[in-house]
Amino acid sequence: MSDPWLWLRFFKLVGVLALAMGIAVALMGGTPAIRRRAAYWLATPGFLLTALAGFGLVRATGASLGAPWISGSLVLGLLAVDLAVSSVEPGRSRSGLRAVACVSSLLAALALMVWRPGAT
Repeated sequence: MSDPWLWLRFFKLVGVLALAMGIAVALMGGTPAIRRRAAYWLATPGFLLTALAGFGLVRATGASLGAPWISGSLVLGLLAVDLAVSSVEPGRSRSGLRAVACVSSLLAALALMVWRPGAT
């Protein structure tokens, strides 16, 4: 009736959207409380959903978790979440360099997930 592959892809897409929206609001949102909520309650669960659905997709395809594009996208995604969460810590001012690093690591992670260099 339903294909698990499609559900995993759907959940991964939802996770990526939540991650990207959480990072965007955490970096550009209005009040510090809204920025913290976006980082903690949107970006972080979005990363977890993306990673879990990605693990399911990797398991379904039989690919190795040690593939460079998989480990690279996990590390870069985690770096993006870490930079977003650290940018909303109380007493920390907004930093353009941190925002650029956060968005760049997110885009690089997404590029690895889409193009999968070295995958067969």
